[in-house]
Parts: sequence; structure tokens; C-alpha cells
Amino acid sequence: MFKSILTGTVNCLILFMLVGIAGKTNASPIDNPRADEIYQLFDSGDFLPEERVNELLTEYKNSLAIDDSIRQQLFIRLSCWNLPAETPEQLKAAVAYADEYLRIYSKPSPSLIQIDLQFCKAWNLHFLNKNKELFDDLNTAIDNAYLLEDPRLIADGRSIRGTILSYMGNFSAALEDLITAQNLYETLNLPYWANVNLGELANSYRRFGDAKNALKYQLKLEQYYLQHKQPYAATQANIDIAYSLEELGQYQEAIKRFQTSHAFWLKENEPIAAANLLVHIGGNLIKLQRLAEAQKQLEQAAKHITSNNDGSYGYLNLYLADTHYQQGNNELALAYAQKALDAFTENDNTRGLNQALMITSKIYGSLAQWDNAYQSLLSYIDSHLELDKQTMSDRNTEMQTRFNTDKIQSENEWLVQRDKDKEQQLQILQRNEQMQIIIIILVAIILVIVSVFAYKQLMRKKQFKLLALTDELTKLSNRRDTYAQGQHFLKAAQQSAKPFSIISFDADHFKKVNDTLGHEIGDKVLVKLASICSSMMRETDVVGRVGGEEFLVLLPNIDKTKAIEIANRLIDTIANYDWSQLSPHLEQTISAGVASYSNETELSPLLLKADKALYSAKAAGRNCVKAE
Repeated sequence: MFKSILTGTVNCLILFMLVGIAGKTNASPIDNPRADEIYQLFDSGDFLPEERVNELLTEYKNSLAIDDSIRQQLFIRLSCWNLPAETPEQLKAAVAYADEYLRIYSKPSPSLIQIDLQFCKAWNLHFLNKNKELFDDLNTAIDNAYLLEDPRLIADGRSIRGTILSYMGNFSAALEDLITAQNLYETLNLPYWANVNLGELANSYRRFGDAKNALKYQLKLEQYYLQHKQPYAATQANIDIAYSLEELGQYQEAIKRFQTSHAFWLKENEPIAAANLLVHIGGNLIKLQRLAEAQKQLEQAAKHITSNNDGSYGYLNLYLADTHYQQGNNELALAYAQKALDAFTENDNTRGLNQALMITSKIYGSLAQWDNAYQSLLSYIDSHLELDKQTMSDRNTEMQTRFNTDKIQSENEWLVQRDKDKEQQLQILQRNEQMQIIIIILVAIILVIVSVFAYKQLMRKKQFKLLALTDELTKLSNRRDTYAQGQHFLKAAQQSAKPFSIISFDADHFKKVNDTLGHEIGDKVLVKLASICSSMMRETDVVGRVGGEEFLVLLPNIDKTKAIEIANRLIDTIANYDWSQLSPHLEQTISAGVASYSNETELSPLLLKADKALYSAKAAGRNCVKAE
């Protein structure tokens, strides 16, 4: 009886691992090499004409056995991703398809098919311009991919989310997602998808204002696609290069790139894609003051672009408004500007909206409609200030994202290794399915391995936690840890009625150091600042790096007068240090702001006081201390 029970348990274990891991590796217990060949053809990313897509999907479906549930689900997933998606009606049909099968496969949850269908649905909603309503389900799907420990689905989900966030202007979050996806794709040895993701990563850098860095990636991608004879991907890379050249002010070079891609899409009988490029050509011609040529290109594009074409429609009308305004056709320019405002508002395109508000204000001014011009300008200022605030937040978060790339890569490698471990366990179980005694031994070994692995994971998590609280460059507390300890000191001061002060300081003219001496010397300066400051503080004090060249010192049981003395000693010590040891003729000073606890209940108001004092020190000529 014991043997019978054990045999049943082991067989269930084998079946569970077969189903779970086969789903992860796109494999099935039923042999079907042709179906697997078709699936790999789709997964390779090679371009397939629509007719060929339909033929292969039909052949794939017809080749499947009724009880081949794994490939049946793969067929549903492939179908969702390869449905026609050119018009709003087709995109809505694709969303409905995903919803239908999400209802059918609602249990068990989470599952591979659920996650992939949710990704497919989110992607089509993105192209329907319904970005605000897709993130709850998309975030849940990505979380479920982590629960299933499926590196490929994690990479796909974070690449999709990063692409959408980048389009919406949330560049810091986009960069974190895209960098994670890039590391996973490269670790999984998926060059096509790694290159696609790298293109989106480059676009994010360009939109973020780093067109020079984006151009480096884009030229590399174009060369790769040309060498591997992938004309569609090479054309998209060429368009992305043109965007970057435009950002860098190289308008004539950008026009030539756009014209090359325009000719390609005309040859491929893609009039809308070709018309989109005419819009960009027109925009660059305006910057070169070739207004008549620009108007001709834009009017040609208007024959194909409608309000359904998202961003292109907004920029088409923006450029037409600008062209007619500069030629004195103000009434016509105003009509086009209003269309651009409506389109950018509908699409949540803040940058486009800013441009449209500015041109609208200028047009109203030319028409002597001063009140309307004033109101448009006010709207522009409000929108621009909000965008500047978001950009500043993005830049701070981007720096944190860049510092965390090593952590991201470690986590990704761990996921891939877990995936490989499970595949190896499957192979062992399949080889020994008929040998019960060996299976029993293997199960015992696996339990030991899992226990050891769990112990190692516990140790690794502790190490990760330490790394997560430490600044990689200076080895000081990072922003998160410093603020957490600051909140702790603040509560202690509230309860004990003892003083608590902080010093906020940063390096003066640090950008000049990086620009003239290089980032390596800049890093050495930051390390030395950290070392000097730490050596001057008590063991109970906390020194943290909270930004690029920004530092925060937490001084429990220190009042404002004493904190100002400490800050002045710190400034003098740094100013008198022999910085030529790092680089000849290098001189470095800092500015500092001091704030002390009065009746604050949270750390944020105290930080704001210190920041205000720091700004006062900067305004007073730097290399000094101010207090609030």
C-alpha cells in the first residue's frame, strides 16, 4: 500500500513539472516538430507578410491534437499578437479577443496564458490611446510573471510597460523597466527582442533630452539590421536616428533620413507610414525657414492622416499652423492651432500641447486679440512649469535607476538561473520516470538542494538589503536609508524634547568638474567629500548621499548654533584641502544649509528648510553656510 501511494505521488509530481515547465519553455509532452518550428518562426521576430501570418497560424492550428493543451494555448497567444491592428476597429477587436479568452482562462490564476493575453490587451489599448486605463491590469500581469518566475514574460512585460511609459513622458520609470528588460533579453540570448528593446531604450534617452546618447545606440542598431538584411527594422532605426538628429539641431541630415524612409514605405505600399514621415520632414523644413516647401509636404501628408493617427495628426496641424502664421495667414493658422490643441489634449501629449499653446498665443497676438493671447500664454506657462517639475523629478529618479543597474542585472540573472534549474529538474525526472527507487532518491536530493538554495537565498536577500541601503560610489547611506534614519531621529527628538539638526550641502560648480576633468575625477571628488565629512562627524551622526553631488548630515542632540559651527568647520576643511592631489589646479568648495527641529511632525518640512538655506548659501556666493 505504501508503494502504491508513493507511486501516485511521484507521478503527480512529474505531471506537475511537465505541465509547468513545458509551458515556460514552449514545449509539450506531445511531439509536434512542425508546430514548434512555426512557433519559433513567430518568436524570432522576423517580418512576415499578413498573408503568410494567416497561412502559418492556420497550419499551426490544424496540426494540433485536441488534447495538446499547451500548444492550444500558445495558438491563442500567437493569434492575439498577430491580429490586424491598423484601424481603431481592428484594435478594439483585438482587445475584445483578449478579453474573451481571459474570461475562458480565468482559472487557475496566475497562468502563462493569462499574463500574455493581458500584455497583448495592454499593447492594443496603448494604440487606442487608452493609456490611463491599462496600467492596473498590466502591473498585475507583470507581478504575476514574477510569481511564476518566468524571465521571458517578465522581460516582455517590462519592455511593453517601459515603451508605453516612455511615450507618455514618464522617462524615469520607463528607463528602469527598459533596462531590466534589456538585461533579461541579453541573458536569455534573444538578440532580436534585445535589439527591439534597445531601440525603445534609445528613444527614451532621446525624449529625455539625451539625444547624443540615443544616437549612439540607434546607429549601432541600424548597422546590425543592415548586416542581417532586416530592412523593416533598419528603416525604423533610420527614422529613430532622424529624430535624434532633429533633437541635436541637425535638421538637413534629419530630412535626408526621413526622405529615405519615406521612399521605403511608399515602395512597400504603406501610405500612412509614409505620410507620417512627411509631417516630420515639414517640421524640419520650418526650422530651416523653408516655409513653402514645408507647406507642400504637410498638405501632401494631410491627404492620408486623420484624427485617428494619434500624435501625427496633432503635429501635422501644429506645423500647418506655424507655417501659415509665419506667412501671415493668421485666421487659417488659428484653425489649425485649435485642431492641434484638441489632438494633444486628447493624447495627453504635454510637450506637443506646450508648442501648440505657444503658437496659439503668437497668432492671437498677431490678430490683436490680446486677452486670448494672454490666456494662451498663461496656459503655456502653467503647463511648462508642470513639465519642468516632472523633468526634474525624472532626472533625480534616472540617476537612482542608473545606480541600480547592477542590482537589476543580479536579480535578472537569478531569475534565469532559476528557470534553468527547473528545466534541468524536468530532464532528470523524464529520464528516470520508470525507475521508482531512483526517483525517490532524486526527490530527496531535490529537497536538500531546495533547502540549501533557500538558505543561500536568505543570505543573498540580506546582502541585497544592505546594498539597497548603501550608495555604491561613496559607501555612505543612500537617499532611502538617510531619510529613514532622519525620520527616526525626528521622532526621538519629539519624544525626548532634545534638539535635532541637519546639514544639507553640495559641491559647488560640480558640473564644471565633470565637463572639464571628466566623470572619473568627478567621482573621486565625491568620494573625497564623503570621506572628509564622515571623518569629522561623531559615530552617532549619519552622513548620506541623497543626490548626484548632494549630501545630508543628520545630527541628533545637536542644536542650531552647534550645527552651524560644525557646518562652518566642514566648509573650511574642504576649501583648504589640497585638491591638486586629485587633479592639477583643481579647487573644490561646498555650500551648506542648516535647519533644526522645531515642531515638525515629518522629516519633509525640515528638509525643505535645509534646502531653502542651501539655496540662500548658493545665492550668497557659495562656499558658505546659511541657516533657517
